[in-house]
Amino acid sequence: MKRLVQLKWIVVLVWAMISILLAWKAPAMEPLLREKGHIKVPEGYASQRAAEIKSRHQQTENHGTSVIIVFHDRVKISGHEMGRIRGTLERLEKNKKQYAIMGLTTHFHEPALKSELVSKDGKTVMAIASVDPGGKSFKTVRAALQKAVKTPGVEVMMTGNRLINEDVTDSSQAGLKRTEAITIVFILAVLVLVYRSIVAPLIPLLTVGLSYLVSQFIVAILVDKLDFPVSNFTQIFLVAVLFGIGTDYCILLLSRFKEELADGKETVAAILATYRSAGKTVLFSGIAVLIGFASIGLASSKLYQSASAVAVGVAVLLLALFSIVPFFMAVLKKGLFWPVRGDISHHESKIWERAGLFALARPFLSLAIVAVIMVPLLISYNGKLSFNSLDELGDNYDSVKAFNIIAESFGAGKAMPAEVVLENDESVKSKDYLALIEKISADLAKVPHVAQVQSATRPDGSVMKEIYVKNQAKTLGEGLEKSHNGIQKIKSGLTGASGSLENAKSKFKEATDGIGELEAGSEKISAGMGNLSNSLSRIEEGIRNGSAGADELKSGVKNAQQQARELQSGFNQLYEKYQLVQSGIRQFISQTDQLPADVPEQIGSLQAAYRAFLKDNPEAAHDPQFQKVQQAMNELGLGTGNGNDTIASLYRQIDTVTATLESVDAKLSAISAGLGRFADGFTPIINGLDQLETGLNQTAAGQNEVIRKIPALQKGIQGITDGQAQLKTGLSTFGTHMNELSAGLDKSAAGLGKIESGLYDAGSYLNDLADETSMEQSGIYIPDALLSNADYQKALGHYISKDGKMVTFHLILTENPYSNRAMADIGHINRALKDAVKGTKLENAHLGIGGVSSINRDLDKMSKADYARTVTFMLIGVAAVLMIFLRSIVMPLYLLASLLITYFASAGLTEAIFVHLLGYPGISWAVPFFGFVILIALGTDYSIFLMERFNEYQHLPAKEAILLAMKKMGTVILSAEVILSGTFAAMMPSGVLSLLQIATLTLTGLLFYALIMLPLFVPVLVKMLGKANWWPFIANQE
Repeated sequence: MKRLVQLKWIVVLVWAMISILLAWKAPAMEPLLREKGHIKVPEGYASQRAAEIKSRHQQTENHGTSVIIVFHDRVKISGHEMGRIRGTLERLEKNKKQYAIMGLTTHFHEPALKSELVSKDGKTVMAIASVDPGGKSFKTVRAALQKAVKTPGVEVMMTGNRLINEDVTDSSQAGLKRTEAITIVFILAVLVLVYRSIVAPLIPLLTVGLSYLVSQFIVAILVDKLDFPVSNFTQIFLVAVLFGIGTDYCILLLSRFKEELADGKETVAAILATYRSAGKTVLFSGIAVLIGFASIGLASSKLYQSASAVAVGVAVLLLALFSIVPFFMAVLKKGLFWPVRGDISHHESKIWERAGLFALARPFLSLAIVAVIMVPLLISYNGKLSFNSLDELGDNYDSVKAFNIIAESFGAGKAMPAEVVLENDESVKSKDYLALIEKISADLAKVPHVAQVQSATRPDGSVMKEIYVKNQAKTLGEGLEKSHNGIQKIKSGLTGASGSLENAKSKFKEATDGIGELEAGSEKISAGMGNLSNSLSRIEEGIRNGSAGADELKSGVKNAQQQARELQSGFNQLYEKYQLVQSGIRQFISQTDQLPADVPEQIGSLQAAYRAFLKDNPEAAHDPQFQKVQQAMNELGLGTGNGNDTIASLYRQIDTVTATLESVDAKLSAISAGLGRFADGFTPIINGLDQLETGLNQTAAGQNEVIRKIPALQKGIQGITDGQAQLKTGLSTFGTHMNELSAGLDKSAAGLGKIESGLYDAGSYLNDLADETSMEQSGIYIPDALLSNADYQKALGHYISKDGKMVTFHLILTENPYSNRAMADIGHINRALKDAVKGTKLENAHLGIGGVSSINRDLDKMSKADYARTVTFMLIGVAAVLMIFLRSIVMPLYLLASLLITYFASAGLTEAIFVHLLGYPGISWAVPFFGFVILIALGTDYSIFLMERFNEYQHLPAKEAILLAMKKMGTVILSAEVILSGTFAAMMPSGVLSLLQIATLTLTGLLFYALIMLPLFVPVLVKMLGKANWWPFIANQE
């Protein structure tokens, strides 16, 4: 120390050069904080596994930060306003690159998501953007995006986990600036009151201020170059701890220096004496604090590790205290306490003197007072924690406002759902895997507080009933029932048609026989025409004989015409009966058209469902009722895959009947027309014969004309004869077709009877299956039509990665995702997930659960493990320092016990204030850890201050030694306590809840320790133990 005093100017110059160099090289802290200060869960936890799986498989457009854009109005958004919102989102879509947007999900582009993105009351619309800042800062991208989404007529805000964390950072930075200003003003005011000097207060501020700046520069370089842990707590803890303990140490050093000068020592001698006594105290106190904060580095959480930067600050502070403070002492000498003149001696503490006398005189009453104050707080403390980041900010930030709007409009779980991630070694884009995904979705949906599961088989969160065999069986059963009814009608029609055809066969025979008689009559007419021709040839022999022959011929022709008319009338009656038969057949055919068009497809689905059911329920094959159904289905070919062949055969028979009816109808129509023409053909013959008879009577001169017309009459009669032959042939052919048709109808009716019976049995079984089994028991069958649906394929891309090896499930919880209950739900989800994949093809898949609730659950598990580990190492380290410094094992034990009592009592009071009085769900999760480290480290300082002076008076009885130490150190400790409490109280206006709670815990803890435990608890134990205070080094003390 003497050498440092001699080289004081060089020391100051070195400090100046180092400070300037570090300031030049160190990057700004705030950008580093935004880039590297986010809370991350270490490897091995469920949320981190989910993040790793997603990073390996997720597409680029989905790999950014999710930003939820919220459009809101106090009344239902009008169509005009909705158009403006659409325009805003379309502009974002067109300018993705400008706003660093990798993907944009809206209900305008995906109408199926309307129920998910538009609130039921129509007041809120959401859009989800995936943002990747790239080389830009997130703060810059956010500002540009916030400006771009402004839409006239509606309120627009953005939220998301990253945005909320950014706002926490902004709030912390603003709070840091307020804390720095308040701390400096407060410390300056207290020091002026303590020293009644203008110069002395400046020394701690300059020393600690320089230490803080240099420490911050070093930490910034470490963060930038070595990824040293950093968080929102880093700078504010540096300010609070360094200004707190740094000022305390300066007070201790300056107070001892003041004592040494008052004792008449020269400046250098006073400096040396100060550092031999108080300097040693400061060194060991600083080492204890350094060990406390360095032990935080053993934690696995980056957030906890970030507080280890305080250890760097404490190391720098100790260097400054042992180099810069001696410089000011040596240069300013007694002027350091200007304008105080005369007596500059240190004043003893009257408060601690009276407290010590009371504790030593009435030890049990003193302990009772301690118990009355501390025990209720210890008993009431239950350690309830909160992980709600929203409470850190309040409602002044848009990210919190937007989240609250989503929670009110859609439910809190909608904004930040839990995300289950599975990674398989092969693609899951197949029917079997999709069926398994639906099974997992159904199991997850049963977990308490899970409101909805969105997955590859539930894109909009609702169950796709069409993929369950139960519903397929119901639909198919209804279709089969319609088919059964239709086939009954067809069968009835076929049976009736067959009977009508049997009745018509006798009529067809009579018609055929009538045609034969007509044919014979026509031949007689033709022969008569031949005789007429001969008679005309012999007309010269006797005109009268010719006239008589013509009259006889005319009578024969009229008789033939009458028979032709009778034939036509009989045929028409036959034709009418045929049309009745034809009508019945056509009605039957029309009934086949009423069958469901997808009967073959339904039969195919029936076969697939039938086989799937047998596969999933092999025991059903032994059921007697099921065996009957199986036999009926096998007869129809439904059980063997030939069911569609039976139906196709039926359709082919119906087509054949239809073609035959059309052919016969055309021929009968032609025959009817031919008969008409045949009967009408006799009329000109009769007219001709009349003319012939008249001509014969009038004159023989018409003989040549008559002879000329006879061949034409013969030709007409021959045509009639030919037509009768064709008619006879046609009717014979039709009769043959009638026999074939009747046989076909009988065969079809018999086949339909079997189909009818089989369909009835199958329909009954399917209806029983639909009515008596649950969806899960009935099994799952993915139709081909669903897989080929374009909209479904698009939705599928949201839940299955491009390579098909990663599957995601979004779980909408009924609870606020930041709540403790939501965190507990993640545990239930994790167990349900493992049970769901057990024994399946996904049993060996890598599993992870992401989302805010899962992250917070992992943070809870991690913080508990870190807390136990860090507390253990810290207590061991502090105890070791105390044992070495105090040369005792006993004193460190009751000092640490007093600190532990103080911590839990102050934690109980903090919990009572914030949970029971202010209504928060719990203490912020990081508060107990940081509160413990800070309070134990700083409380150890006060213990060392007091007990080091106690050791100086070891030649006195323990009672007298502790009382004298309390009088000498009371003012110093109380002044230090006021300053340290003030620095932490300066954290309260930061606006960050966790900092406010840490400040409350630390402030109350320091007050408890300085006003209750040290003056009332420790003296009683010192008196009770006597010389045992220095055990096992009692001999050395003696």
